[in-house]
Amino acid sequence: MNKNSESFNIARHQYIKGYQDKKEHIFPTLNLVAKEFSLTLSTLRKKAANEGWYQKRKQYQNVREEYEMRNQFKGKYSKLAQISRNTLVFIEYFQSELHKEILEERNGKKIHSIEDKQRLITMMQKIQRLSKEANDTLTDIENPLNELID
Repeated sequence: MNKNSESFNIARHQYIKGYQDKKEHIFPTLNLVAKEFSLTLSTLRKKAANEGWYQKRKQYQNVREEYEMRNQFKGKYSKLAQISRNTLVFIEYFQSELHKEILEERNGKKIHSIEDKQRLITMMQKIQRLSKEANDTLTDIENPLNELID
């Protein structure tokens, strides 16, 4: 590998992934990278455009931000996951109780007014929405971060 291509490789890495400066992560501009590696800005811009450096950088930043957020809120994620699981247990119980009500009405053991039936339907719809939201939240929490960009 010649010196120029090695400089481009290091410049690419620094532009896309940035670098750590004390407690802050810095993402330098192409101009700063060009100066640091003694490369012409126009050549660096062409290379960056042809190789999609900007898109790769944005993708890396998004993944890095999500990773840091997950680390920061790790304990809160587990609490939220437990709440979602508890919600699903509650929903299953409530659905079975509503089902019993409906069966008792069908078997003539209980008589419901039209208002009672409407109330039961409304509750069932709300429970279904709550169930979907709890399940979606739990899925989002339990699905690990698929991959970090190299």
